[in-house]
Formats: sequence, structure tokens, C-alpha cells
Amino acid sequence: MSNLDERIDAAVAWMRQSQLSDGHGGAGWGWVSDVPPNPQNSAEVVCALSAASRLVPRAAEVANLVKRGAVHREEHGEWAFRAPIDLSWRMRAMHCLGVANSDPIARACRETLLAEEDEDSGGWRLSGRVGPVSVTATANAIHALSFSVTDEEAAAKAVLRGTRFLVDSMLDDDPRIHPMYASAYVATTLARPEIAAIGGKRVERARMLAVDRLLAGLREDGSRIEEEHFRRGAVADTWRHLTLHLSVGAALIAAPPAVFDPAVRKALSHLLDLQETEPLQAQHGGFRTSSEGFVTSYAGTQALEAMLAARTVVNESLNPARIFDMICRDEGAHHQDAQQVLSVRGHTVVMNSLSGAIALGLGAPAGLTISALAVGFADDLGKVGSRALVVWGMLFVAFGTLAGIATRYPDYSKRKIAALVFAGYTALVLPIVSFLLA
Repeated sequence: MSNLDERIDAAVAWMRQSQLSDGHGGAGWGWVSDVPPNPQNSAEVVCALSAASRLVPRAAEVANLVKRGAVHREEHGEWAFRAPIDLSWRMRAMHCLGVANSDPIARACRETLLAEEDEDSGGWRLSGRVGPVSVTATANAIHALSFSVTDEEAAAKAVLRGTRFLVDSMLDDDPRIHPMYASAYVATTLARPEIAAIGGKRVERARMLAVDRLLAGLREDGSRIEEEHFRRGAVADTWRHLTLHLSVGAALIAAPPAVFDPAVRKALSHLLDLQETEPLQAQHGGFRTSSEGFVTSYAGTQALEAMLAARTVVNESLNPARIFDMICRDEGAHHQDAQQVLSVRGHTVVMNSLSGAIALGLGAPAGLTISALAVGFADDLGKVGSRALVVWGMLFVAFGTLAGIATRYPDYSKRKIAALVFAGYTALVLPIVSFLLA
């Protein structure tokens, strides 16, 4: 796990060196280096560093910034952070920084957040009374208020209602739950021990359904960016969800055995490729939002939490023999190793040379028999029927050939072998058989 530990250390180092002073007694982070430090982005970094058990640099100055409900930008005036989503993040960060629940600002944030809960659904909106109830805002509010459930009855009731909203939305297939980021937030929230304890089997069922949605999404296309639009006061804003970063971490937190799912392993590898790893890079240790995207603080915090979840799962679930077997499966160079021959919508076909030889031994005779019968009974079947049957028979032969060759020579690209096999059958075999049927 040394490489993963090194990546975690590099991500933490990037966060520390990216910290900026706001010029008013506070310090923190913006979402990119040329955006002034603000309470919400700073809160995300604080929570990520806390999850990694790392000290927050200049903690007193960071707390000073996180406590503010607005920051002043010379060119745009006041930039407010009083929406429910901002309150949740600020409360979480204040808890990580050791600010007591009785602190006047923490108490004011909590009371405002409680007042913003939607009475009908039990959830929260991103922007107060405007817009639909949001899974994102609800999950974050539950997380923020969970620190107060033992001391405040109102917080406990709000958490219970919010949890019921998430569970009902998932089990009832509410449209708000369809985006991947929504399933990620539900899975992560319902995996929290204090939340899982209050709901029993319904919570467990909703959590596993959310995990299933994440795995299905990762098999298809888990790297897209999904958006939610809202307003911070008079300013329109967009919450950009990095589905790859969120989904990997959520899957590993909510269902640790998912680390053995090929889709999760592939997604984790893709996520790690988004980190700047060259020592001379200006953003060394930071994470991009996508292969072509910028290095941002929120990409780094979400990737850090995903790596922490992966490290925990690997340390608890894997042994050296299992790791070696997985390496051989993905990168092994011996033909008797299990190899990924092809992938169909994220589902991989795994074979070794023996199973490939069996596929060739069964597929070739079966395909040739079908084709021979098609030629022999061409008059009865007609041109269309006989040629279609020949094509069907040749598919058996082609797949058997692909399996036999690809598994016997693991060092060669499976895609190139597949292209050559099917090109050969399309260009040579099928025209010859078709000529016999002419």
C-alpha cells in the first residue's frame, strides 16, 4: 500500500501549499488558486484533512474564515455563504476544528439549518426556500446535525426525518435519486453507523440499492460531471458533482467488498490517473476534475476521501496472496493466468489459455457443422436463410479463434487480436463460403 500512502501524502501536501490568506485575519482555500478563500471550499478541505487524521494548518485562521457567513470580494462585493448547503459544510468544519456546539456562531448555523428543513418531505434545499428539495443538501445536513443529536432533540428529529426522506426516495425510485451523485450521497449517508442504527432493514435495503446503482453507473460511464443549479443570495451558482470521485469513495464506504468488483477497481485506477504526480508539476499532488479538467480543491478532497476508503478496505480485506492473484489477473504475462478477454457494457469475460483452447475446440466444430449444413441444404433454406446460417456458424468459429489466440498470447493487445481475427473472417472466410452458396 506504499504507493497509495504516497499519493495520500502528496494530496495532503498539495492542500497545505494551496492555502491562502484572505487578508482579513482568515486563511483557507478557494476551489482553484485564483479564487479567494471562502468558507465552503475551506470547510471541504478541513473535513478531508480531518478524515485523514492530519492537522489543519493555521487552524485558528481557518476557523475564523469558516465562521463567517460572507466574504467580501473587491470586484463583486459580498459573497454570501448562508444557503443550507453552506451551513452544513461550515458546521462540519467547525466540529472538525474543535468548535463547541455551544459556540454562538455554531448554534446560529444549527438553528438556521433546522429552520430550513422542508416540512413536507423532511429534506433540505440547496438554496433555502427556492428550488426543489435536494439529495445533496439533505445528505450534508444530516451529516452536520448528527454531531448534535445527543444534545438536542430538534436535531435528532430533523436527522430522522431527513434519513426517512433519503430512504423513501431511494426505495420509491424518486427521479431526484437517478443521478449518480445522488446515489453516492445516499450510500455514504446511510453507511454512517449512527444512521444505520435508526432505520433497520429499510435503511439497509436503500443503502444496497444505492450501491447497486453506483456499480451499474461505473460500468457504463462513471466519469461524467453532473450539475445542480441554485442561488447564493442574489448570485446564481452551480454545484458540480464529480461522479467518479464521489462514486468510488461511496461504494467503498457503503460496501467494502465492492473493492473486488472490476468496475470499482477500474474506476479507482482512473481516479488515481487524475492526480498530478510529476515532482516538477506546479500542482503536484492535486487532482483534476477530469482528464482535461482543472486541478481543484473539491476534486482533491473527494479523491482523498476515496483513497482513504480504499486504504481502509485493502488493509482490512486483502492479503498478499489475493493481491498477487489480482495483479496476475490484470497484468499477468503467463497464458495460464486469468485474463480479461473482452468487456461487454462493463462486464468482463475472464479466461485463461485452457478455457480458451476449450472454447476453440467446441466453437470451431460447432460453427463448421452449422456452416456445412447451411451449404448442404442451401436449396431448401434459400439464399438469405443459408447465408444467415453461415454467418451465425462463423461467429462460433471466430469467437473460439479469438479466445484461443488471445489467451495463449497474453502479451499482445486483445483489441488488435480481435480486429485481426474478425477482419480475417470477414475478408476471407465469409466471401469464400458465400461463393460456394452462389
